[in-house]
Amino acid sequence: MKKLMFVAAAAIASSAFCIESANTVGYTAKAVEAAKFYLIGTQFDKAGTDSAGSIDMNDLIKLSSTLTAGTFADDFATAPKISVLNAAGGYVSYYYISDGTDDNDDDLGYDCWCDDYGYELTDSAKLTLGKGFWFSSPTTSGTITTAGQVSEVSSVTLSFPADKFMILCNPYPVAVPLQSLATTATPGTFADDFATAPKISVLNAAGGYISYYYISDGTDENDDDLGFNAWCDDYGYELEGTQIDAGAAFWISAPAAGSVTFTL
Repeated sequence: MKKLMFVAAAAIASSAFCIESANTVGYTAKAVEAAKFYLIGTQFDKAGTDSAGSIDMNDLIKLSSTLTAGTFADDFATAPKISVLNAAGGYVSYYYISDGTDDNDDDLGYDCWCDDYGYELTDSAKLTLGKGFWFSSPTTSGTITTAGQVSEVSSVTLSFPADKFMILCNPYPVAVPLQSLATTATPGTFADDFATAPKISVLNAAGGYISYYYISDGTDENDDDLGFNAWCDDYGYELEGTQIDAGAAFWISAPAAGSVTFTL
């Protein structure tokens, strides 16, 4: 029974990956269905950068022709949407539309990501490496592709505040073992029902969540105490084979502020 639970918990949603041009430029492609929500990750830098930076949504995110652009004129009712969690715990939304305008109020004449006033996005709407976001398309299905330069930095540290939820992602185009994540957060315990434990929650295909906890009193498959801090399942067992897939985004929260570091 424990093995079955572990296999189910390890099933983090995956996406296809391809690298081009000497491992410098790559992309991920994920199939999406209409009227469903998906957690997507920012795992690429803008081309030409040599440090963990940020990238414009119109450079990062491309939609297949079957994901039809909406319009500002119909109040974005049919527009594919990106929602980014902000520091206050609310969301800032951006829309893929066909009737966007530039900062002179001139029609663009092409489909692109725009703000909630219908203006093409500026630098203020860039996504940083390791940032996750929600994607949804109200009426059409297809493929969302993220593309850019593969980060050249060997480690990326992502911070999170106390008692708030953040959406982060694996910033690399390869799967990373969950246990390889270094965290500055104080571990919790299985004994207190994870009340003090940092938690990672992964969206599954059914629209629910699978949760992992960083604790000091985890056990191995023989029910022996580990004697070290580790990411564990909701039974307190060490997660030995679980990976965070390329570009996979997830929720993270903890009673105290901290950070997680991805390393290649």
